[in-house]
Amino acid sequence: MSQQVWCWGRDVECPDGNLLMRFGFERYRDNDTADRSTCYRLDQDELHVCLWGFGMFFGSRQLGGLYLNRFNFIPSWAPVESVSLAVHWPDELPAFTRPRGESQWQRARMLWKQSLLWIAGYESWVRKNIGITYRRHCVGSWLQPFVRPEKKVAAWRFLSRQGWEGQGQPLNQVLQQFTI
Repeated sequence: MSQQVWCWGRDVECPDGNLLMRFGFERYRDNDTADRSTCYRLDQDELHVCLWGFGMFFGSRQLGGLYLNRFNFIPSWAPVESVSLAVHWPDELPAFTRPRGESQWQRARMLWKQSLLWIAGYESWVRKNIGITYRRHCVGSWLQPFVRPEKKVAAWRFLSRQGWEGQGQPLNQVLQQFTI
C-alpha cells in the first residue's frame, strides 16, 4: 500500500497533468495548516474513495467503509459510507475497527475485494492512458521498490481474492511472484 500511495503522489505531479483529477477525483486542501494532507475524493454513485498521503478510504452505502493505512496495510471497517471533507489527518477519521459478527465481516470482505479491484482498475487506466514507462519511473523513484510496475494490476487482483482476517504468510511471501 505504501508503494501505491507513493505512486498516487507521483500521479498528482505527473507532467501530463494531475492524473487523479483527470480520473475524476476532486482535490480538497486544508488551507489553515500547510503540514496537513490534501484529500483527493471520488464520489461515483454509491462509491466514495478518499486518498491522502497517509492512506485510503473506500466506502459504499450498502457495505460501510474500509480504511487502509499506508504503512501497515491492515484494513479497518466502519459502518460509514463516506468521510468528511474536513479529514486531512489520520486522527480526524471516524473510529474504524475490526468487523464484529458475520454481517459486518461479509460487508468488510466485499469492500476489501472491491477496493483492491478498484485500485487494479485505476492502475489499468494509468497504463492505458499514460503508459507503463510512466509507472516504471514512479516505482523506480521510490526508495523501496516492491511490486514491479508490470505486475501492479495482477498483484492487486490477486490480493482481492485473499482473505484479510487470517493470512498465514507474511505479505512479502504472498506477493513474491509480483515483486522486484
